[in-house]
Amino acid sequence: MADPRISLVCSTIGRPLEFRRLLESVLESDIADQVEFILVDQSEGQECAAILRETAMPGPTKIYTSGRGASTGRNVGTIGATSPVIAYPDDNCWYGPTTLSAALALLDADQSIAGLSAKQVTRDGSPSMLRWLPHRTTVTRTNFLRTSICSTLFLRRLALPSPAPFDEGIGVGSSGLRGAGEESDLILRMLACGARIAYSPEIHVYQDDDRDDISDAFVEKMFRYGVGNGHLWRRHHLSRTLLCYQAARKLVGSAVRLGRGNRVHARADIAYLRGEFIGYFGRDVSRTDCTYRAGSVGRGFSGERSR
Repeated sequence: MADPRISLVCSTIGRPLEFRRLLESVLESDIADQVEFILVDQSEGQECAAILRETAMPGPTKIYTSGRGASTGRNVGTIGATSPVIAYPDDNCWYGPTTLSAALALLDADQSIAGLSAKQVTRDGSPSMLRWLPHRTTVTRTNFLRTSICSTLFLRRLALPSPAPFDEGIGVGSSGLRGAGEESDLILRMLACGARIAYSPEIHVYQDDDRDDISDAFVEKMFRYGVGNGHLWRRHHLSRTLLCYQAARKLVGSAVRLGRGNRVHARADIAYLRGEFIGYFGRDVSRTDCTYRAGSVGRGFSGERSR
């Protein structure tokens, strides 16, 4: 078996049906035999781990367990990765047949870039999660929120700032209130070191948009996302003007949604703004450890190499 060209690191705490769809999309990839699939299953039942064991993947697979948190899981998986390029699919995203090969082709064509970001879309091709820019560009400190999300990143392993590059105090499942922003924090640290990351919206990663299914749980999720984003702005000394602009858009959007009767979505917008204020001014300090904790995965994890 030839050495894999890309490692896919997926951290999950359930969602076996969605995870199976991700695996099936990798199997249908035109470079499926060149993919190293690394799963970090943080669930008690280990259902996704069982699915991976029973799936005949053409490339090597590894299965780990770890403590809770998406960033913790991705750190564990990154340490185990052996390929020159690493991607971080969510357990509920999936790829097109040429997504992975197209990303690798662009990285092969331009050795000066540390990585690239694709565009995330829904099944019907609509933008998913972000207001994605429509044209090719490079990821910058001012456009990263419109050009990158964790599942769309394809990064050279040797360009990462450390073997365990994610701050485990940020992201879904982290111990405090900072429920998002871990991939943006990583990108901004890479940019600060002089790395260049391309944005290629013609390459698509697929994921349903949870904003299409608004519930009360979404309000709490947006609050934590806001805390994470505010913390990100404070840590990296990002533009206050841009922060105010985004806050104004969110406030106007909340008013419009309320006027249209979308009360829960309007509450979610306000919750995000409240969280952003708390994160930006460090009011979440008492609720979480603000120390940078990338690379702290030595709190006990186990793994196996399936093939």
